[in-house]
Amino acid sequence: MTDIFKKLMLRVAEFMEIILAIYLVVVLILVIGRTIVVETPMIFTEMTSIHHFLELSLTLAVAIEFVKMLCMHTPGTLIEVLLFAIARHMIVESPTPFQNLVIVLSIVALFAARKYLLTAHDQRGMNEHAHGTHHILKDLMKLREERKELKETVETARERKRLDKVGAKLEKIEPEPAQAQDQE
Repeated sequence: MTDIFKKLMLRVAEFMEIILAIYLVVVLILVIGRTIVVETPMIFTEMTSIHHFLELSLTLAVAIEFVKMLCMHTPGTLIEVLLFAIARHMIVESPTPFQNLVIVLSIVALFAARKYLLTAHDQRGMNEHAHGTHHILKDLMKLREERKELKETVETARERKRLDKVGAKLEKIEPEPAQAQDQE
């Protein structure tokens, strides 16, 4: 009974993560739209600093990585979120030299962890969006070629069937010359 309850709770938690990811995507789309429509023109009209625009853009990048982390439960996606968040902090905030040193060492530690501590299975989710698109296009092209070959095979089979029917009709109408000579 306890195992069933645990599995049920795990399913509910996974479902809630998906709902949260969908909600975040909708909010991100709205914020990106607002940024394009409202924030971008402010750079030219009200002389808003590029710093504000950069801060908003990097926050959106961190949020997008966070959504990926919710969807793909791999250590690689967690490391990517941390890298984006740390880089955002370093670029947007004005850290002291000591804070800069700690930030750089943190980034080095994350890159080292990604390279040396993650297995191939763990790294599978990392940069999947970039490689995934290439593989999807490659698979679509392969399917297109297979479909073309299948269509040609079907057309060839149909043509053979038509020729066989025509040949059968001709045999009924006119006996073959060899059969005609045998009958005489």
